[in-house]
Amino acid sequence: MNGWFQKCGSVVDKTGEYDPIVFPNTPPPIGHRHLFFGATNISPDSTKDSLLAGGTTCHFKDGTTGGNFSAYWVPDLLLRDGVTWAGGKQLNAYYRKGASSVDAKKIVPFPDGLKMLIRDRESSKTSVKWYCSNLNGEGNNGNMQERPYNCNPNGTYPWVTAHITFPQCGATGATDSTDHISHVVYPSSGVCPTDHPIVYPRLFVTVKYNTSQGSGARLAGENSDPATGFHVDYFEAWQPGRMQFYIDRCIKAGINCNSTPPAG
Repeated sequence: MNGWFQKCGSVVDKTGEYDPIVFPNTPPPIGHRHLFFGATNISPDSTKDSLLAGGTTCHFKDGTTGGNFSAYWVPDLLLRDGVTWAGGKQLNAYYRKGASSVDAKKIVPFPDGLKMLIRDRESSKTSVKWYCSNLNGEGNNGNMQERPYNCNPNGTYPWVTAHITFPQCGATGATDSTDHISHVVYPSSGVCPTDHPIVYPRLFVTVKYNTSQGSGARLAGENSDPATGFHVDYFEAWQPGRMQFYIDRCIKAGINCNSTPPAG
């Protein structure tokens, strides 16, 4: 599991109906209700510079931010009563080498301001699953399902959680595309295709909703079915040189930096 991960708290006061990637520079209400994690300076007109100028809820286990001011957002979860929104509890962001056949020496940082919108329906390689977990970043109940279900609120794994994996291969120089996803693709047999030859860290996230009651819940948005409608937006805003540092010290060094981030 070469790489690193960070816990990103919910930016509670920024929950709302706007989307800086799909509807840039458009004030709310537009689109559907989102939960934002990471960059605290997120707004409808966000740029990488504006994200870096604010704070971040992302940090390593020792409390350091590591230079990650990226923004991550997901649809909120409407509970079975049709009235109560779950809200966000935590998002864990994992940056990994990827498949064993991926050549770690070829991995480079995301380009400045990379934007990605990954949907469950894009590919089976998104690996979207719902389960119950804790907040430590390692624990879950092992019961992976297509839709959220009720967790034990008094147990070890009380939080309704979703998992999704982003593509790892990029088109040369591309930071966005019309559909916000075709500029990045998944590797095939651990190899990036010739039209998307740039190898990035494999990013996957786990999104923990602030509820244990997942049965019958629906996502905000046009496709409210959690089995096919879950999606995550990512807006890259790492401080210069920091992602390269972690790629070198964790991924290329063959080290799991989850518990102790490298010094420097």
